[in-house]
Amino acid sequence: MKTLAGALGLVAVAISSCGGGGREFFACVVGSGTTQVCIETETDVSDQNECGTGTLVDSCPRAGADGACVHVFAEAGPLTQRTWYYSGTAADKSQEMSACTTNGGTWLEP
Repeated sequence: MKTLAGALGLVAVAISSCGGGGREFFACVVGSGTTQVCIETETDVSDQNECGTGTLVDSCPRAGADGACVHVFAEAGPLTQRTWYYSGTAADKSQEMSACTTNGGTWLEP
C-alpha cells in the first residue's frame, strides 16, 4: 500500500522527540480519495502536532472509512495512533486488516 509508507513516516515524526506534560491529540490527512489515510495521534510528548506533507484536521472522519489500524507504542511516551483507511473496496479492506494485524496492530471498525 502506497499510503502505508506515508503513515509510518508520521509515526517517526511523532516519536522522534521526548517531552512531558499533558496528553496531546492531533489528526493528519494524507492523500485523497481512495488512497487517503487519516492518522489520529495521542501522546504525552508535547508539541508534536506535525503532519509533514499531510494536513492537520480536528479529527479523522468516520464516514466512508474502511476501518482503522491501532498501534500503541509504550516506549514513546506512550503514543497511540489510529490510521483510518478509505479505499471503499472489500478487497482493499481485507488487505488493510491483514497488514494491520501482521504488523502488531488491532483493527477497529468505524
